[in-house]
Amino acid sequence: MSNDMKSSKDGPVARDYDVWLAAFAERGWTSFMERLEQVVVGKREVIRLAGLAMLSGGHILLEDVPGVGKTLLARTLAQVAGGSFRRIQMTPDMMPADITGSMMWEPSSGSLRYSEGALHANVVLADELNRAPARTQSALLEAMEEGTVTVDGVTRALPQPFLIVATQNPIAFEGTYRMPEAEMDRFAMRLSLGYPQAEQEADMLLRQQEGTPLRRLKPLWSPEEWQLLIERVRQVHLDVVLCRYMADLADATRRHPAVKLGVSPRGTLALMRVAQAHAWVEGRTYAVPEDVQAVVLPVLAHRLLLQREASLAGATEEEVLAEVLLHTAVPGFPAGAKGAGRPAKPMRQPEERGRAASRYVSPRTRPVSGAPARSAGSRIWFGGLFR
Repeated sequence: MSNDMKSSKDGPVARDYDVWLAAFAERGWTSFMERLEQVVVGKREVIRLAGLAMLSGGHILLEDVPGVGKTLLARTLAQVAGGSFRRIQMTPDMMPADITGSMMWEPSSGSLRYSEGALHANVVLADELNRAPARTQSALLEAMEEGTVTVDGVTRALPQPFLIVATQNPIAFEGTYRMPEAEMDRFAMRLSLGYPQAEQEADMLLRQQEGTPLRRLKPLWSPEEWQLLIERVRQVHLDVVLCRYMADLADATRRHPAVKLGVSPRGTLALMRVAQAHAWVEGRTYAVPEDVQAVVLPVLAHRLLLQREASLAGATEEEVLAEVLLHTAVPGFPAGAKGAGRPAKPMRQPEERGRAASRYVSPRTRPVSGAPARSAGSRIWFGGLFR
């Protein structure tokens, strides 16, 4: 990293913030998308959302039928992110100590020493997470929330940044366990790949003729740069009315008649972090309601537990969230307000908000308006990628 990108004990150096932000939105984010699309074909929207989760500092759950590329996407995210990587193949006989580590007897010293588990890595792939029993799944709760593990009464920190990418098959499949609500709530997003279209599948076959493209994929970030990206994202400005808007959305899910368990405050916090990431890759230093609406479905849907009657009637979590978005007032941002950064947009009509809620919004990235230009040869970006 260049000197003005390094962190000090007082926090990351703020110099060249706007230039770095513009360069990432224009080139770094585009490179991230291009690298993942070399391996995972035809799933641009899922890749985009997974990248936002990584920049927000959250964990990712990939849920779908076998064979559609869940593990491949997880390994690709890990390889692009750089840093240490470990894979855990979850099985019904796995014990908590297998992933958290345990105390082992060391004959040479005549004492117990701590042996690290699989969680001690920057990126951990928990493959087929719901094949592990509840006792083992619960061992992930502390790691996902606090970034630590406690073994034999001693709490140890995990490497930072820390990302769990978990895959799971649908609950109805043979040999799976239901994931507890507390564990589901710790994932920033739940994503689904789905089957590819015929032309996309043919393209995938052509790329796989001489082996997986994953072998040729190189890291885009170092762990230090990744951590700095997360810190930069959290500096994106949030107006008080936007925070109230997110709180109103969460409160509306708790009061919805079809919902048994609504969005928790942890879920609202995850929504805020991912909305900040969405604004940042758009090239803005402030978030607006469109950022929240663009990510609300993958961030909040898996946190809802519907009433039995609603489920039997065919209602889905996404439909409930779409209805909540439709009936929750969207705040306006007056021109010249602190942190607004641009004139106010006309408030969306209810039917327009409903259409936006029916799909994941994928706006184009753009650099910060008015950011000073810089020659591409004057600086190294992201581990030497951009010279």
